[in-house]
Amino acid sequence: MDGNDKGELLYRRRSSRMVLRVPLLINAVDSSGEASWEQVETVVVSLHGGMVRTHQTYPVGVTLDVRRRDDERSARARVVWMSSKINSQGLDLGFEILDHPEFWGVNFPPDRRSKEASPKALRR
Repeated sequence: MDGNDKGELLYRRRSSRMVLRVPLLINAVDSSGEASWEQVETVVVSLHGGMVRTHQTYPVGVTLDVRRRDDERSARARVVWMSSKINSQGLDLGFEILDHPEFWGVNFPPDRRSKEASPKALRR
């Protein structure tokens, strides 16, 4: 494997992303017990997480409580990325869902690396 192949592997995603607007409440999990819930909306989602725009800063690695405002689903998530640029809509925040694989309630297309998406499986 040459240097280019190694770099390409670093940027592959675990699953496809899709544009989906889901109203959420997010809150950092901390020991203070004080809830500072923020209303946000997803920009994109994937099987494993999503991206929202927030007006609060959450350090990478922080665990979040994530609740859907349109139904009763909730999950724990970890902040994996936070933009450094603030725009009129806030900061972009990427998170990984830790404990609820069906959180979005969406059937995602098979990942291109999965057996279901392999050329042989698609021809059957």
